[in-house]
Amino acid sequence: MFRGDGKEIISKFLQECNVMVKMLKRAKIFHYIDQHYDEHLSKLQELVRQPSISAENRGIRECAELVRSYFRDLGCKNPRLVETSGFPVVYGHYDAGAERTIIAYFMYDTQPVDDPGWKVPPLEGKVVNVAPFGGCLVARGAINTKGELRAFLNACESILAAGEEIPVNLMLVAEGEEELGSRHFPEFVEEYEGELKKADAVFFPYADQNQKGKVVNYLGVKGIVYFELELEGKAWGYGPTAFDIHGSNKAWVDSPAWRLIQALSTMTTRDGNKVLIDGFYENALPPNKEDAALLANLEKTFDEDSAKDLMKVERFIKDTHGREALLNYLYSPSLNINGIWGGYTGPGTKTVLPHKITVKVDVRLVPNMQVEEVIPKIRAHLNKHGFTEIKIVELEEGYGWAKTSVNEPAAQAVIKTYQEFGYNPEIWPHLAGSAPFCMFNREPLNLPFVIGGLGHGGRPHAPNEYIVVEEGGPTGGLRTLEKSYVTILDNLSRMS
Repeated sequence: MFRGDGKEIISKFLQECNVMVKMLKRAKIFHYIDQHYDEHLSKLQELVRQPSISAENRGIRECAELVRSYFRDLGCKNPRLVETSGFPVVYGHYDAGAERTIIAYFMYDTQPVDDPGWKVPPLEGKVVNVAPFGGCLVARGAINTKGELRAFLNACESILAAGEEIPVNLMLVAEGEEELGSRHFPEFVEEYEGELKKADAVFFPYADQNQKGKVVNYLGVKGIVYFELELEGKAWGYGPTAFDIHGSNKAWVDSPAWRLIQALSTMTTRDGNKVLIDGFYENALPPNKEDAALLANLEKTFDEDSAKDLMKVERFIKDTHGREALLNYLYSPSLNINGIWGGYTGPGTKTVLPHKITVKVDVRLVPNMQVEEVIPKIRAHLNKHGFTEIKIVELEEGYGWAKTSVNEPAAQAVIKTYQEFGYNPEIWPHLAGSAPFCMFNREPLNLPFVIGGLGHGGRPHAPNEYIVVEEGGPTGGLRTLEKSYVTILDNLSRMS
């Protein structure tokens, strides 16, 4: 069976033995996961049924206590709520006596549930058939990201229940303000800096398959700054100064609404796609050498139709395709209007001249752009165009972009997991969305972070958010997701 000298033969034999032991252990754990699907699904339903809407301060502390109980049930010593100036961070440490230590990062807060169009009540945690996937849990937080949080804990509990030990020490970190921009999360990082520095990497459990089953793995995220622009007649000195007045008065009274709309129109070209704010693009970097290589591969495999179908859009800006579309998505900073309101927006008619108008805006930051540069440039632009009366309200401190090299051992551990399950993953340099990974990835921690998991979900921040729980469709379900987490932890424990 083996060829070579004696030492080489023994080495190869031991390697084969280790592989066989590893596979037997995994098989035992996987069998347990298969046999306890109903129980694991019930735990996921329990979590999504607990409201935790950070924007409304609805159920946040109750959900934090529930997550703490999960950490306690896993065997963490003294799991606790770490208080911040906002909502608490739930922290637990599981000591497996292992060589490697991994921070598992989660969020327990969710978006509101008042958007119309839900086919099932968003907090009832119902499993319904969603073609072509089969049974899916449809609920707020199902994929963003309570589903992954509970599935990861199910995976860890399955390892222990099968008579094995979790192969890494775990620092479990769940924050309750991710949907608010993680505005107080730095307080936790500062307080626990000494302990967090002991970790080897950060893992964000996710479900990386698209709706066709392709594994799409992201190595980073863009940064974000979120703020409001606000104009009141009183601050402006024109228009209504205390309350909305009858709409007929527009004939002789200025409109704060039109004034703010005119200000917005100066910020971009007429199509809204190029930002005209001085210096907006000056620090944005093009792809580096490593990213260029990833893009060359990505261009060959990128499924444009699936991406459009998932978002229900018909075309990209200027009907771009392939590499050009990918470059826009990954390397273009953006200025986006999230919502705008003022005056009467209810049913029917009510003629008013609003005294106040507000617009919510987010800016996404690509590599080398800094959070601190955004608001001053917005302010300078407004002043330059004579809109000094428009107020900028910073809703969060924002956070920067973050990236991990594809050659990082933690990234290779996740990629190896996909390959062991028979998938050749599509690797993206980063995602256009944002998450607070820079707080781990930069000073003072400087830790690599990775995202991973086999499964699928969709419609985050939208009605009918879902995660696939049954098997047999084009993607993995809850069982596959949990098995992939078991394997990722095993491969992270073997990082060189």
